[in-house]
Amino acid sequence: MQPGSKPPIFKVQLPPHLRPVTQKPPMSNMTPDGRGRSRFLNPADFKRLGNFQFATKLVVEGYFHGKHRSPYHDFSSEFADYRPYTPGDEIRAIDWRAFARTDRFYIKLFRKETDMNCVIVVDKSSSMGFAGEEGGLTKLEYASFMAAALSYLMIKQGDKAGLALCDDQLRTYIPPGGTNLALQRSLVALERVHPIGQTKLATALTSLFGIIKRRGLLVVISDFLDDTDAVFSALNMFAQKGFSVLLFQTLTPDELNLPKTHNALFQDPESTLSIAAEPESIRKAYQDEMQAFLADLSNRAKARRMNYHLTDTSEPYDRALEAFLTAKARQ
Repeated sequence: MQPGSKPPIFKVQLPPHLRPVTQKPPMSNMTPDGRGRSRFLNPADFKRLGNFQFATKLVVEGYFHGKHRSPYHDFSSEFADYRPYTPGDEIRAIDWRAFARTDRFYIKLFRKETDMNCVIVVDKSSSMGFAGEEGGLTKLEYASFMAAALSYLMIKQGDKAGLALCDDQLRTYIPPGGTNLALQRSLVALERVHPIGQTKLATALTSLFGIIKRRGLLVVISDFLDDTDAVFSALNMFAQKGFSVLLFQTLTPDELNLPKTHNALFQDPESTLSIAAEPESIRKAYQDEMQAFLADLSNRAKARRMNYHLTDTSEPYDRALEAFLTAKARQ
């Protein structure tokens, strides 16, 4: 596989009696104050996720070298510096004591701790609808659990979380918010989404880049079965603007190692391509290709100071999240 090329996307076609039944997700019945139950986040999760909160705070502060601060005219905050008065500045911002000493007008600048904006991008393309031969969670469902948990943790610690859903273009964008109502909007959007469309992350990320005005943390959850060169070209725009970028690659065990079956028809869920093969006869070559693809993604991310983490849908999402957060918090 050439660097930057799109790896094969395989889907195992099972006999009808073995095909998992996909149920339409229920609508969220969370109340505006954040209480109630959601498919991807319910009261039972709150206590478990609360154990990650300290690690999440350390990770966020690590991205921004501690509580990130910005100069604002905020008179209840910490004094930062002076600058000369210019026409258009508020008269009330003038430091009259400095004027009495120097006979010149100066504006007092203050610093205040600012909350951090986090935008979580979830790939909803057709390939994300794959669950594997065992019929567990689809990659989109797994990504939705991850997105819901991250949104909850960000908002709980006083930051803001937003959501973007995409396939071959940006389909849904919920601006970052720091309230339970903002969390509810994201949860409802996750419950309504279905895997459909081709994967073109670069197109979606480019559209998103034109919308987001304030730098922060960009989290992308996808299988990244896409044009690698184009994806990182789009991610570079965010990194150059001062965003911290976190990539969660979500794959099933069957995609990582091929299913354990004698004969299978492999179908590309985003095209009409299909091929019949015996998994055992191609397993070694496939695993070599897959490992090369994963290593390429990891190395590209590392070279750009982006964080990359591979998640396997057979592992409970909260354990995967805990492993990542605790590892980052120790760095």
